[in-house]
Amino acid sequence: MSNRTKQRRTGGLTLLLYQRTLHPELFKILASEKVSRRAYNADVWVIEGGHVISFTAGKNTLTEVIMTRNEPLTDRGLLQNIPCRGEKYHEETYGGTIRYMISTQEEQLTPTLYDATRQEIATYAAKRELMVAESRGVPESGATLSVLDIERRSHELLVQSFHLFDETQMVIKTQAIIEVIKG
Repeated sequence: MSNRTKQRRTGGLTLLLYQRTLHPELFKILASEKVSRRAYNADVWVIEGGHVISFTAGKNTLTEVIMTRNEPLTDRGLLQNIPCRGEKYHEETYGGTIRYMISTQEEQLTPTLYDATRQEIATYAAKRELMVAESRGVPESGATLSVLDIERRSHELLVQSFHLFDETQMVIKTQAIIEVIKG
């Protein structure tokens, strides 16, 4: 097996979209936050190797899961299963009331550039007091750093994430906008 194939498999993330909430016991939650606005409620979790955002507006729920696992946690309520390889953009309206837009970017860096990027993101996160979770890793996958920058607006939630994987020098950035469609 080539080294490149191994790096891709251990560092790559998958975007799963569900039309329902998922039980917290399915994940190892490292950090969490609740967002409550008149138009919506959201739960944001940093999980080992990714994050989960459950967004509820009225009777409709959309859950974004970004994680290292390639297969869905469950098929029940699964809307999309998209690998976060290269650069991707996805936009869709769900339930007539939730508009979802996301862009993902995967970058494999040199060790020197990766170390500098990791330090820069960690410093930025500490300075802005962002959601941060760091895991030491296990033999199959090295240490990871996940940072979520959440902007809470009256009718939309903006989440920018950075997931860094030390073993593969992989950085995966996402920018999601989840908004309540007015009227």
